Amino acid sequence: MNAPADPLAHVVAQFAPGEPGVLYFDANSIGAMPLAAERAMARLGEEWRRLRRRGWSDSDWLDAPARLGEKLAPVIGAEKGSVVVCDSTSVNLHKAVLMALALNPGRDVVLTEEGTFPTDLYVAENAAQAKGAKLLRVADLHSIESTLNSSVAALLLSHTDYRTAYRHDIAALTKLAHDHGAVTVWDLSHSAGAVACDVAAGGADFAVGCGYKYLCGGPGAPAWLYIAPRHQAAVKPAIAGWMGHADPMAFDADYRPAPGIRRHLAGTPPVSGNMLMEAALDLWRDIDPAKAFEKHAALGDYLIRLVENPDFILASPRDAARRGGFVAFRHANAAALVAALEKKGVIASYRKPDIVRFGLSPLYHRFTDIRELGERLRRVQ
Repeated sequence: MNAPADPLAHVVAQFAPGEPGVLYFDANSIGAMPLAAERAMARLGEEWRRLRRRGWSDSDWLDAPARLGEKLAPVIGAEKGSVVVCDSTSVNLHKAVLMALALNPGRDVVLTEEGTFPTDLYVAENAAQAKGAKLLRVADLHSIESTLNSSVAALLLSHTDYRTAYRHDIAALTKLAHDHGAVTVWDLSHSAGAVACDVAAGGADFAVGCGYKYLCGGPGAPAWLYIAPRHQAAVKPAIAGWMGHADPMAFDADYRPAPGIRRHLAGTPPVSGNMLMEAALDLWRDIDPAKAFEKHAALGDYLIRLVENPDFILASPRDAARRGGFVAFRHANAAALVAALEKKGVIASYRKPDIVRFGLSPLYHRFTDIRELGERLRRVQ
């Protein structure tokens, strides 16, 4: 089967090659390294060597969280001034759940589904308990629809299921929540940078996500927080840190929140992580996100056509509009298959009990990579 033409071939060349002969399909764990990351590391080394503490005043270190947020916003379909890059996904999720509860006083339930990423369940339950609320888990989408009522303050969901890549409809579920007086908190970790999220058009209230998967921000990259502009004046920062102060360097004894999204910063920004993250986000300056997401859908469709068979059963939605950042298959010996693929130079991932996942990036994966994957897979099945 001939490989389709690649509309983003020029972007593929902006990534550092991996190990020779190895096909890397674990973008859902950590993305490839942009070549610009090496230049960012060199810049950091020079500024740290030369400026030391003057980096806070003479360089752009302190401006990075908001600046990176503006660069990320178009990738997730967010409004200007609605995203800040900071902290970890877990910390930002904790903030978002607390703020969601504060927007709905008198309601004491955070509703989610059992399939939500486990860490999100831990964080949300802890945050809810801190406010005298509870986390209620239900089985599926139908159960969400039947459970929403006047006690639910917030609906928390993973946009993309981490096992099957099923992608929820942000607009439809947000409207459903709003119709019952609840707000929404979305985890976009397995979506952002791979598929359309459209948080603004979908009416999302809060969203969080990591920077190291499809956004290619590097190991331990900073995460990010989205707050819809309509809520920004109404919610107090969940953590009143000095970087969220109106004048951090004034060292006032009393807290005065900064205007807009910046008030949700807490501690000192991770300068090295931000520099690497910015190198990745700058790749999007000349990319139409819609074109990237179209390529991602085509990569997934091509992969399915090449490798699906009676022993390798598609677990992800066939419809790309309902599929997140990776494609998952069921196999009776999934763990052994992933191990065998690694020996053949194909890096995939396994999830119990029988899931094999192939994480696809529209920025650095080529259709010829998919074709070669199919050939190697046939040799190990």
